[in-house]
Amino acid sequence: MFSVSSVSRLVATALLLLMVTAAAQAASLSISPLVVMLDEKKHSAALTLKNEGSEAKVIQTELLRWTQENGENVHTPSRDILVNPPIAKLQPGQTQVIRIGLNRKADNAQELAYRLYISEVPPPPKEGFTGLRIALRLGLAVFVNPRAKPVDRLEWKAARSPEGMLQLTLLNGGNRHMRLTSLKVRDTGGDRQLAEWKEGPFTLLAGQARQVILALPADWQGQQLGLVAGTDEGLTETRVGLEQPAR
Repeated sequence: MFSVSSVSRLVATALLLLMVTAAAQAASLSISPLVVMLDEKKHSAALTLKNEGSEAKVIQTELLRWTQENGENVHTPSRDILVNPPIAKLQPGQTQVIRIGLNRKADNAQELAYRLYISEVPPPPKEGFTGLRIALRLGLAVFVNPRAKPVDRLEWKAARSPEGMLQLTLLNGGNRHMRLTSLKVRDTGGDRQLAEWKEGPFTLLAGQARQVILALPADWQGQQLGLVAGTDEGLTETRVGLEQPAR
C-alpha cells in the first residue's frame, strides 16, 4: 500500500443533478454558489436562485446527510442544517435568496457532508394534457469543516484479479473529501500507458474507499505501476506495487 500526503485540496465541488430532457429546460433555473463550505466560525450562507424561464415556478428544498458505504452514496434526511425558505414561488426573472444555517456543532475530527436539493413543483396539468411532465431538480454540496487541523492523505492498493484485471483501491485517509477527476496507469519502466479511467469524476468522502477495475494489456507482466491521478486542482503522481492476486 502506498500513501500520498499533502494532496491538492478540492475547493469547490459542484454536484449538479439535472432531471430534464432538453438544455432549454436545464437553463430555466440557475443557482449560485454550487458548493457551500461551513465551519465553526462561518455558520451560515446565502444562495441565489433565479427563474430564467418564461413561466412562474414553485420550488421546494430538501436537505440530506451525505455518507458513503462500500463506495456508494447514501442520503438520509437531516436537520443538521436549516434551510429558509423551504418552499417559494418565483415569477419569470425573479431572484430568491435561500439561506442555510448550521444547526449543530462541527465534528471534532472529520468533515461532515450534505446535499441540498432544490426541486421544481410542477403545476397542475392543463385540461387535455396527455404528455410527460418532467420536473427540474438541482443538487449542490454542503460541507462542514472539522475542528481538527485539515489532513489530506490518499492511499492506494493494487492487485490483479484471477481474470487478470487490475483492481485499484483508493482510500481517502484524510479528514476531508477529495474528488478524483482522472486516472492514468503507466508502466514505471517506460512511458507506456497501460490503462485509463473513463467513467467520469467521483467524490470520495473522508475515511471512505472505492475500488476501480481496469483492464491491463495482456502482454504486460510487471509488478509496479505508475499512477497519475487528477483532482480539481492538479495532478499527483505515485508508484504502487501489485499485491498477490485477489481470490
